[in-house]
Amino acid sequence: MGVARLSACPIAAVDEAAITAYIGEIEEVLAGGSPRKAFLVRTKEPPSIDTQLPIWEIPSSKILHERRQVWVHIGFTRYRRAYGMAFPDHEIESKVLSHALNRRTAALMGFAYVRITPNSRGCNSSSAFSEQWGVTLHGTPEQAAANRRRGAFIHYADLAALMVMLDMRPGGGVMASVNDGQNLVRSRIR
Repeated sequence: MGVARLSACPIAAVDEAAITAYIGEIEEVLAGGSPRKAFLVRTKEPPSIDTQLPIWEIPSSKILHERRQVWVHIGFTRYRRAYGMAFPDHEIESKVLSHALNRRTAALMGFAYVRITPNSRGCNSSSAFSEQWGVTLHGTPEQAAANRRRGAFIHYADLAALMVMLDMRPGGGVMASVNDGQNLVRSRIR
């Protein structure tokens, strides 16, 4: 499946140490405190792009492997200000800064930090249904126990998260548009 070949797109980390070990160097602390609340991270070199995947033809796909990313603590609320400090030249007035993994889901999964990306309001609202699925799943005692046993340090984007990062609306209900998104990560060569 193509999504597995995009697995180098981390969107959540258990702590600051996991960010530096698996994602990259903290270039700047954008908001301090204990724990520190926001970082500008310079990522490690991403893997080479599989040109067989149509996703890389979408201009917005560059966001998936941007070398400089903003990561915030799930309890931090001034992330818009932090993003503006990191990228003062980015036009974000008409954008929503979206947590690449819903903060409630991240907390239930044991992750304290998530990546944020600019999205349209429509895209951000469209992801609410899939986010609620995540909260419902990870809120069960059985899944919480499985998350603790797994002991993951990093969480990577699934297809719905990739679509939101690309500013594509995943939709609600059965999320038919995610089926369309699946075609973006299927190789043309079989």
